[in-house]
Amino acid sequence: MRVRAAVLVFMAVIAVPVAAQWNVGLEINPTHYRGSSRAATDSSGPTRVRPADATTFGVRVDRAIRRVRLGVQVSYATVGLTAAAPKLSLTDKSSGEVFEGQLLLNFQVAGIGSSGAVRMELGPSLHLWKAESESRSRAGGVAAVAYEWPVTNRFSGAIRLEGMLSKSWFDPGDLPSELERQVTWRYGIGLGVRYRL
Repeated sequence: MRVRAAVLVFMAVIAVPVAAQWNVGLEINPTHYRGSSRAATDSSGPTRVRPADATTFGVRVDRAIRRVRLGVQVSYATVGLTAAAPKLSLTDKSSGEVFEGQLLLNFQVAGIGSSGAVRMELGPSLHLWKAESESRSRAGGVAAVAYEWPVTNRFSGAIRLEGMLSKSWFDPGDLPSELERQVTWRYGIGLGVRYRL
């Protein structure tokens, strides 16, 4: 009896159309970093040192489970460093790269028209920042709001506003004494395309 029940459950699972379950997509996202450090004392030097603004390129896979989607997004960017003072900012764009992974819970907030939708995403993220021969990892959290609309029967477009928060990307001893570490945060508006399998 248990074997028959297991076979029936298995047949029901594989009978569900794959198109209703999986989506894959690509995303490009100009991102802006803030935080990471700030001036602890008055000085004539930089008041902030932070990761430089960058453009991330991402690949995502998600699966619909009833009304929510569970997804993974992996992205890459070349990220330098910016030293900012009140009237001057200097950026070195050749100093590092970032690999990022996000585990996302995605759910619809509102429908727009007959087929468009506003969706919310929340989840943890992990960043691997490589600068020259050194690498370090940072865990954080990500939240995003996306508008998705159909382009063809299987393709859809997406505009996604994303925010991320993690602890400072700098370790103790990385910064001059007049700067102190603070949380790193990032925001960006990405454009993506999704394909329903």
